[in-house]
Amino acid sequence: MKILVCGHFNSGKTTFITTISNVGSFSTEKNSTAINEKLLKSSTTTAMDYGKFLCGEEKISLFGIPGQERFSFMWELLAKGKDGFIFMLDSTTPFLWEDTLRQIEIIVPKGRPFILCANKQDLPDAIPVHIIHKELGLNENIPIFPCIAKDKSSSLQTFKRIIKEFKMCKYKYL
Repeated sequence: MKILVCGHFNSGKTTFITTISNVGSFSTEKNSTAINEKLLKSSTTTAMDYGKFLCGEEKISLFGIPGQERFSFMWELLAKGKDGFIFMLDSTTPFLWEDTLRQIEIIVPKGRPFILCANKQDLPDAIPVHIIHKELGLNENIPIFPCIAKDKSSSLQTFKRIIKEFKMCKYKYL
């Protein structure tokens, strides 16, 4: 299974992939040069992230994309051949959520499963999942899973639920 991990800048894609990969991972994080990005974090993914997760006989490859619009030329290329899509949202930065919705429109082929993860749910200013769902105006069949990407237990629990949902192919962007 091949999964693309997407989402806006600073949503936690690299951290999520690194945290759940149990065979190995790599990242192309470099120091950020954009002033507005430096206000949120000092580095950014410049090509892609990669991680591998083994669960028994199941091999799952995770590919992470850079979240900024300037890297959008890579998104569709990295999306080719993927079995599912995880879109990370930073629960504390609603002004960036529209970037993720644009990615969904560009990247996800009609009828392919995708899941949203509301990351950073441990922070005091995190917006609860049910409010995020309402704010995004999503179809009620599209789930948003709470997540704390830097916490291994939280990330693994969320990831296992996501894999189960992908196998059922129940949720689609409608």
